[in-house]
Amino acid sequence: MDVRADVNMADLSGKPAKRAFIGQAAVFAAPFLIIAVAVAGFMLLLATGKKPEKNDEPPLPIAVEIVAARAEATTLRVATQGQVKSRNEAEIAAQVAGQIIEISPSLESGANFKKGDVLARIDPAQYKLAVDRSRSQVARARESLARARSEADLAERDWKDLGLEGDPSELTMQKPQVNAALADLRTAEAAVGESELNLERTTIRAPFDGRVKERRANVGDFISPGAPLASIFAVDVAQIRAPLTDADLGVIGLAPGFSAGEGADAPVAHLSAVVAGERREWIGKLVLIESAVDPQTRLVYGLVEVADPFGAANSAPLAPGLFVDIRINSGLEQQLIALPRSALKKNQYLYSVDKDFAIKAREVTPLMADASSIYFLTGVEIGERFVASFLPSPRDGMKVRDINAPAPKKEEAAENGKKKVADADKKK
Repeated sequence: MDVRADVNMADLSGKPAKRAFIGQAAVFAAPFLIIAVAVAGFMLLLATGKKPEKNDEPPLPIAVEIVAARAEATTLRVATQGQVKSRNEAEIAAQVAGQIIEISPSLESGANFKKGDVLARIDPAQYKLAVDRSRSQVARARESLARARSEADLAERDWKDLGLEGDPSELTMQKPQVNAALADLRTAEAAVGESELNLERTTIRAPFDGRVKERRANVGDFISPGAPLASIFAVDVAQIRAPLTDADLGVIGLAPGFSAGEGADAPVAHLSAVVAGERREWIGKLVLIESAVDPQTRLVYGLVEVADPFGAANSAPLAPGLFVDIRINSGLEQQLIALPRSALKKNQYLYSVDKDFAIKAREVTPLMADASSIYFLTGVEIGERFVASFLPSPRDGMKVRDINAPAPKKEEAAENGKKKVADADKKK
C-alpha cells in the first residue's frame, strides 16, 4: 500500500475528535465568560457613574413642646385616690340550726332593704315544741313550789301547836325544800325565755338600712349556727381611706390625729370616678386623719366620708369597691407657679430650656398637683421655659427646638453647623 494514502487516512480520522474537544471546551467556558463580562460592565458603571453628593448639613435638633411657667391664683388642694367601702358591713348569719324555708326578695344580690325587714326564715317547728315543753316545766315547777310552801306552813303550825321551845331549824321549817322548788321554777322560766328567743331567731331580720352584696344560701339548705346567709352593707355613709404624704398635710394645713368631731371644720373632698361610661362626682368631707404613720411607705391615711351615697341627689351610686380620685380643698387661695403635668419627668425632674435652646435637668418637688397641672411655690420662676413632651435620652446641654415653631431653612442650618464646627476647632 502507498504510504501517503496511509497518512491521509490518519489525518481524516483525527479531525472529528479535535472538533469535539473544542466544542466541549466552549460549552464549559461560556458561563465564566458571561460572568466576567458582567463584572467588567458593573465595574465600568461604578467608575463612570455619577457619585452621590455629600450632605454636609447637620441634623436638626429634636422637636419638643416648650411651655413657659405661668402664675396662677388657685385654691390649695391635695389629689389622692382610694377605694370606697361602707362604714358598716356585716355577714348575716343564722343563730340557730335548721332548714331555710323562706328567703325574701330583699336578700337577692344588689337588692335593698330597711332595718327590721324579714330577710329569711328557718323552719320553726322544733323551736315551737321546745317552747311548749319549757312552759309545761314552768307549770310543774310552780306546782312543786306551792306544795313546798304549803308543807313549810304546816311544819311551822305544828311547831307552834306542840309548844316546843327554842328556834326551829331551817330543815324543820322546810325552807331548803322551798328554796329548791323556787330555783327549779326560775330555771324553768329561763328555759322558756331561751326557747322563745330561739323561736324568734328563726326569723332573720335586717339590722340596718342597706343593700345585699352577696347571697350565700338558698331555700332548702340546712344551716348551722354561725353559717353566713349573705354579705350586706349599710347605705347611710360611704368611707374612703385616702393616703396622704407629709407634703399633702402641709397643703391642707392639718396634722396626724385630726378629727372633725372635735369642733374643727372638716375640709371638703371632691370625689370622681367613671361610672356607666361617664365621669361622675360626689362631695364628701375629710373627717379624720390617722395618728400613726406607715413605717414602710411613710404615708398617713385620712378618712373621707360621703353621706347617703345611694341617694337620689347623687349622679350615680357611690358603690363599695369603686376606685375614686379624691381632691381635698384646704379653703386657702394662693398665688402659685403652674406648669402642665407632662413637664414633670419621672415624678421629680424638669428640663429647662435656655435662650440657646439647650436643656438642663432640675430636680423639683411640686407643692401640689392635679390631673392636668403641677404647682410650685419655689424652685421655678415665672416665664421660665420647660420641655412638656416626651424627650428621648435627655442629657444636659442637648439642643432642642420648639415643635410649634417653623423648622430652620437649609441655609441657616448649614451656617449653624459650620459655626459649631469652627467653635469646636477653636476649643481644640
